[in-house]
Amino acid sequence: SVSTDVRMLANGPAAVMGRIDSSDVFRDEKARWPSGYILRVFPEGRWELLSAAYKQPVATLASGSIALDRNHWHRLELDFRGTRVAASIDGKPLATVESLAHSRGMFGLGTEWDHTQFDNLRVTP
Repeated sequence: SVSTDVRMLANGPAAVMGRIDSSDVFRDEKARWPSGYILRVFPEGRWELLSAAYKQPVATLASGSIALDRNHWHRLELDFRGTRVAASIDGKPLATVESLAHSRGMFGLGTEWDHTQFDNLRVTP
């Protein structure tokens, strides 16, 4: 699993990524995400669980909305167990999906060039 505390100081989203299995994204200037799973959260509470792969359309695995106070820190987490991918915010489950797209890889944190703070990063096997 990969988790981090995040505080969004602007209007752009924050992202936590896991099972990044390829850095080919950097060979394509139009690619937005590395090949892996992405939990993207917006300050107003909208969220998306995405799967991205090089030269493939980004797949939305789940999406929704949760009440967030943008003046507080929030814990974002992606948890992986075999083909199960689970996303949560502040310990509240958002979605659990089955996916074979990415079986292992690196982690990452992301913003869209906005002011966002990250703290207490934790990665566990």
